[in-house]
Amino acid sequence: MQARIIRVTPVDSGWTLDSDSFPQPQRFRTLEDAISAGWAQARQQNGELHIHRHDGGLRLRVAAGSTGESQG
Repeated sequence: MQARIIRVTPVDSGWTLDSDSFPQPQRFRTLEDAISAGWAQARQQNGELHIHRHDGGLRLRVAAGSTGESQG
């Protein structure tokens, strides 16, 4: 079974947290707030948190159950 992916992506005035399991993206003013909420969701859903850069590339990918992290 594929892990659920929770994405943190930049927008004009902050950051969004999005996943296929969310009815709509959640908006946050700071990257730190978005990551904190995303990490909580990833743990709850045993998923992966993907944090994206402003250029769209993947900055960090980490699985909720892992002890290490993978950077892109």
